[in-house]
Amino acid sequence: MATNVILIFVIVVGVILVGTGLYVYLRNRSMEEIRADVYHLFLVAEHTFTESGSGKQKMEWVISKARGLLPGWLQTFVTDEVILRIIQGWFTAVKDLLDDGKYNNSAK
Repeated sequence: MATNVILIFVIVVGVILVGTGLYVYLRNRSMEEIRADVYHLFLVAEHTFTESGSGKQKMEWVISKARGLLPGWLQTFVTDEVILRIIQGWFTAVKDLLDDGKYNNSAK
């Protein structure tokens, strides 16, 4: 019973520390700045990997570089899958703005 209480305490303290650290990181860097850095990575990937069918390679490169933009302690807690979901959402929105607008209903 005591080990369960200790485990719960450790988990709660861990969540509080990660949450506080994430808050401080996001307070110091706005989401717009982070998004701009990732968009820049997309542009670099486009110019670096020019061969046909290299989309997956580009995305993997962007994810690895985006991970490097995070503070070291946060890299431990954020998985590549989480980064992929966030970046894929941003990529889809930007591509849609340049494409037909069906994703965000901007097509008239």
